[in-house]
Formats: sequence, structure tokens, C-alpha cells
Amino acid sequence: MTPPLFCVLLYWLGLKAWFYQDDFAWLRLRLEIENWRDFVRILFEPRAQGTIRPLSERLFFVLFSALFGLDALPYRIWVFLTQFANLTLLNGLTWRLTGSRLAGWVAAMLWICGSGLAKVMTWTSAYNQALCASFLLGSFYLLVRYVQTGRRRYWIWQWISYLAGFGAQEWMVVYPVLASAYTVIAARGYWRRALWLWPPAIIYAALHRWAAPPAGAGTYGLYLDARMLDTFATYWSWALTAVYLAPAWLARWLAGAVTAALAGFAWIRWRKGDRLPAFLLAWFPIVIAPVLPLREHISEYYLTLPTLGLAALGGYAISTALSAGWRWKAVALGLAAVHLAVALPATRSATRWNYYRSREVRGLVRGVARANQLHPGKVILLVGVSSELFWTGVFDEPFRLVGRNSVFLAPGSEADIEPHPEYGEVERFVLPPGVARRALDEGRLVVYAVEMDRLRNITPVYASWARVRWPAEEPRQIDVGEPIFARQLGRGWYQIQGRHRWTAKLATLRLGGPRSPAEKLYVEGFCPAERVREGPVEMRVRVDGWALAPVLISRPNARFSAVYELPRQTLGRASIEIAVEVDRTLRVSGEERELGLAFVRFAVR
Repeated sequence: MTPPLFCVLLYWLGLKAWFYQDDFAWLRLRLEIENWRDFVRILFEPRAQGTIRPLSERLFFVLFSALFGLDALPYRIWVFLTQFANLTLLNGLTWRLTGSRLAGWVAAMLWICGSGLAKVMTWTSAYNQALCASFLLGSFYLLVRYVQTGRRRYWIWQWISYLAGFGAQEWMVVYPVLASAYTVIAARGYWRRALWLWPPAIIYAALHRWAAPPAGAGTYGLYLDARMLDTFATYWSWALTAVYLAPAWLARWLAGAVTAALAGFAWIRWRKGDRLPAFLLAWFPIVIAPVLPLREHISEYYLTLPTLGLAALGGYAISTALSAGWRWKAVALGLAAVHLAVALPATRSATRWNYYRSREVRGLVRGVARANQLHPGKVILLVGVSSELFWTGVFDEPFRLVGRNSVFLAPGSEADIEPHPEYGEVERFVLPPGVARRALDEGRLVVYAVEMDRLRNITPVYASWARVRWPAEEPRQIDVGEPIFARQLGRGWYQIQGRHRWTAKLATLRLGGPRSPAEKLYVEGFCPAERVREGPVEMRVRVDGWALAPVLISRPNARFSAVYELPRQTLGRASIEIAVEVDRTLRVSGEERELGLAFVRFAVR
């Protein structure tokens, strides 16, 4: 029971953490479910960089949000219970492999101290790492028990755990590699049997690649080049020391010392006929391999699974050294003490940082929820949103979970927020000044200042300043799914459905014109599967009567976007009319509407 108790002491702030970032995308899944077909689709369709994780993200968030809503404590308790199971499994696995109960206890303690686990213990969206660790450890434990006892039931239960693991994380594809490495290095009589584990992983990888092709560039792009060695070196240093350890020379020195000690221990044991340390040392490169091509997305929580083997190796080395001479005891305990002296403060610091970040988001979201109650139907304008708060608590649209009011940042807020184009545009969340001024004059807008853990209504004070600073001009970007932009729409538009509007065969709207020759027209929408069942739909766009190049929309159940060069004649115009037309419409059974396309956003930038 010591490792779980220590886990609570080390990460107790994680029990009090709230939601942030991707959590809100998963919490909103329940809003999309109207029938069993929707439920099945949500479980298995690719989302969030093409991931398909029905157990750890979809089912977990749908079930818990249905039961507990935005009360984060039950989610956090479940994460901790999963980690308790992982600590128990790691303890038991290391004991079975080494024959030492002390080695199992030390392995569990070393693993939970790693600073890479801080995000898993404080961020609910990282639950996929914890659950995948359960299936990976459980499968491997059952394999070891099968090797040691020859009992068939362990082999069968291993298969069940292995296949279920694909529902937690695509990282489970490494399990056949681990099993084969173990049987080749430390249990040679079973390597042929381990080959049967490969086909499911190969089939899963092929199906996953077909359903969600990997990105070729960007934050989640796969870069198969020599820089993967640098990425490996970063993760290896983090695993043996602490994440973002400074100064760099200390990280290099400590990582080098621990590497030499572990490699030396594995070599000594190999010469004595014990090959287990060599396998445990190989665990890290085997398991970290899938994320090495993600050089633009190096993240500490990717250490959760790879460090399991290092923790077991450390436990084995320390337990062995304690039964040897005083020199080996001194080396083992000294290195362990230095490692913990570095790792534990980093772990506590990362835990506190994530905790306070989540609480700031909680104050913002609860403040917006209260504003919804006080001002039903009005637009809520936020002033004073910091860059960090925007990317952790605004960008993922949590406000849809607490009310129907539209929420925007005040005009000019984009200047205070650090841009991250690899994630998305800040401008999409900023209300254009002309629209904001008109809504303010009509009494349809309230302004709230973001303060520590709360919001403060500053509408009367802010109004006089805003009327002087906000020019009455046409907006250069509109979300057609937001009611406040309805005045920009001309003929051919239907009512809002979710976050989009359908058009008829032809629809028009008005935007502010381009201010420089480099600016273009951006069009975004959504294409349901039934819209392209009979073939691609041709979208034709005219700007002030000038026809632009047609675009074919063909991908079903996906967002589409198009970028157009604007005619030179529109440069400097205060207002331009955009006409959108399709080559054929869709008639849905039971409706009289002739549907063109479903649009989300138009922008000139």
C-alpha cells in the first residue's frame, strides 16, 4: 500500500485539479448524442489529430459527464484509482521477474516520482496514458505468469487485456515487440508463441492509418529523419533526471551517471547469465519509438509508458546492490538519492503549475456560467484574457457547456495573446469592433473583466471608452453559426443548426474588403456524408460579381476549407458582397428545404 499512499501525498493537488484544454472537447461529446448511432459514431470516429480511443477518451468522458457534469472530483478519483492499479501491477510484475519484493516496491516508487507523470496526474485528458499503462502492464504480467507457470488461462487473459488495450491508446501496438523482446532475451522457449501477437497490431496499425492518415507536417507531423535521435536523447534525459531540468550541464551529468550505472548493472548481470536487465533496458527505446517522429510535439506525458521498464530496472539494481558490498550500496543509494532530489521538486512544481492553471480556467468558466444566468440572450464580451488563459481555457470552447450565450474576446485582445497558428487562429474568438459597437448600442452585449478566480461586470465603465475606440465598420470575419452576425447575411440562408448554417442553392453575405493585396478570402464549412453520396459538390464563389475558381467538396463528414485570391478591384473597399452557389442541391426526406452547403466561417485576412 505504500506506493499508492505516496502517490496521493505527492499528487494530492491533482485530486483538486479542474478541467482545461482538450478536456472540454471530450466533455462536449455528450451534447452530440441523440441516439445509439451517434453514440457508436462518437466512440469510433477519428478525432483530435486522428486518434481513435473509445475507452480512455470517448466512453470515459461521455459516461462521467452524464453522471457528474462539470464536477471534476469523480474524474480525478478515477484517474488516481487507475494509477493505483498500475502501481500494484508494476510492483507485482517486477517481483515476478526478479524474485525480489523489494525490487517491486522500489520500482513502483521510482515510477510514480517521475516528473513526466505530473500531467497525467493533473490533466484528465491524459487518462489515455494511465489506462494504456494498465493494459500494457496487465498483458505483460499475464505473459510472464504464463512463461513461469505454463498455465493456459494466463495466455488467454493476456490476449483479452492486449486487445482491449487498443481501445485505450494506439500505443498498444508496441506490446508484441515487448513480448518478443522478452521471450528472445529472457524466455527463449516462448519466442515462437509470441509471434502470434503481431498480426492484431499490424492489422490495427493498417486500419488506423486508413481511417486516419497521419499528418505529413505541422505539430503532429511525422518526421522520419536523423533528428529522431535528438528527440530520443531529450526523452532519455527527462526520464533519468527531470523534465526541463536546468542547468543543462546538470541534466547531462546526472543522465550520464545513471545511464552508466544501469548499463554497467545490465552488463554485469549478463555476464552472470541473467539477461533480464538487458530486456528492461531495452523497454525504453522499444516503447518510446512511436513518438520519436513527432519532433514538433515533444511532451512530458509521453514518458508514462516508456519509464515503466526503467523503473523496474532501477528497482532490480537497487535491491541487488543492497545485498552486495558496502561500495555497491553506496553507489546505488547515492544515485537514487540524487535522482529523487532532482525529480521530486520538479514533479511537485509541475503538479502545482497544472493545478493552478486549471483553477484559473474554472473561475473563468464559472463566471461565464453566472453571466449566462444574469444576462440571458446577450453576448458576453471578455476583457483581460491572458495568453495562457486563452490557450488553456478559451480556445477549446468550454462555454458551450455552461449556457447558450455567445462569448467573445473584446476587439484588440488578439494583440495580447501569443499566436500559435499550429493550433488555430486567435481572431476567430475576437468580436469585430463594428459588430461589438452595434451590439453595445442596442443593449445586446455585456462586458466582463477577467480577474483572479472570478469575472466582474464593467459594461457601464467600458461602454463610453468602447464607443470612441471601436469604428463602425463591416466585420472582416464572421461565424455564420453565431446569431450576432445575422445582419451580415443576405438571401439564401437557413436557420442556425449547431455551429453552422445551411444555404439554399445560392446565398450571399457582406464582409469588409481587403486592406492589402496579400489578403485572401477564407471559407470554412462542414460536409455531411449524404451531401456527397452522389458525387462531389462544386462550390462557386463570386465577389462583387467577379467569379473565383470553383472548388470541389468531396470528403464526407469532415470540415472543408477553401482559400481564394481576391480580385484587385476589391482592394480598399469598405464592403464587399460574396455570393456562394452550388451546382446541385440536396432534398432531405421530410423537409421542404433545398440544401446547398453547411458553412461555418468566412474571413478576409
